[in-house]
Amino acid sequence: MNGSTRVLEEDPDLGQGLDPDQFALAERELVVATFDVPRGRWDALRAWESAHAELGLLILDGVLARDVRVGKRASLEILGPGDLLRAWPTDRHAAPLSPDLRFEALEPVRLAVLDATFAQKAARWPPVLGEVTGRVMGRATSASLRLLINQVVRIDDRVLLSLWGLAERFGRVTPDGVLVPVPINHTMMARFVGAQRPTVSQAVGELVRRGDVVRLDDGGWLLKGSFPTHLLDGAGSE
Repeated sequence: MNGSTRVLEEDPDLGQGLDPDQFALAERELVVATFDVPRGRWDALRAWESAHAELGLLILDGVLARDVRVGKRASLEILGPGDLLRAWPTDRHAAPLSPDLRFEALEPVRLAVLDATFAQKAARWPPVLGEVTGRVMGRATSASLRLLINQVVRIDDRVLLSLWGLAERFGRVTPDGVLVPVPINHTMMARFVGAQRPTVSQAVGELVRRGDVVRLDDGGWLLKGSFPTHLLDGAGSE
């Protein structure tokens, strides 16, 4: 651990169910330890063993990619501020499905440790604990939406929908379009949308040619137009 912070000051949405007086008191009381993860591969298991984060690790800043690998199959999840990390459950899946988890900080990440002390103090304000639980549900909801998008047959449409999904979390509107400053290369995008890398590269090229997407030099993306809701109308067919 290399710091501490008032978690409601960093993430005020955790206290959105409190009245102003309760919020002010909880903001002062709920101080948690923090630590930084530099850009690159991150040994999450080692962090879990030392952090004792009973409720989880809350992302305060940065972008984190999580690979879930079973055999030759891999799936990618992109996480950012407000997401809650917990250790992979060991009692819900058959042994052959035990995954190899790999984490990479796509940009420097800062994490807050929601430990037993935090849980005990936060018990005075049940809405705060409710919001923490909601963060876990939020990731489950995002996973369900990714499964839905990955039923889209055309890979270019799947990539475009996935990028707009990232824009909802990480994007910002500019005069030129919606900027998604998340450096996802084609290999990572393939894991993100459940396709092969060469197919994804062709799909990205098609999106660029159509003017739907601009690939930026820093690895980010610029989206043109608006969310392509029409692509979900025929998600399971050509």
